[in-house]
Amino acid sequence: MSDLLKKKPNKLLNRGKQITPATTFSLDNDIKTREPVKEAETTPKKMPETKTRSTAASSTTTVRVSMSTKEKLNALVTMGTADSVDSLLEILIEEYHSTYLTKDEKKQYSLILDIYASKKKKN
Repeated sequence: MSDLLKKKPNKLLNRGKQITPATTFSLDNDIKTREPVKEAETTPKKMPETKTRSTAASSTTTVRVSMSTKEKLNALVTMGTADSVDSLLEILIEEYHSTYLTKDEKKQYSLILDIYASKKKKN
């Protein structure tokens, strides 16, 4: 019982000297060490204009994606590619639509969107 009343020593851990890393990472250092980019690559790319969405399509919903996809989208938004993940996805869809879809696929795509819009109006 007398052991409980005794004062405990203040320092139980003897700390050694402060350890500092030999090298540190800095984004500025990384940019300076890279090779200079060509003049043609430095021209800013024009962002495609997205169509304004109708008021019926302005409601939000949840889309399930993998964590890695979510992190990639958030990284692009953080870099300033778009204002939000929603606007980034609009840009990506518009680019895919204009670049990769054939004329027939574009017609099919617009028909499917019209069907979804008509279903939404009925509800």
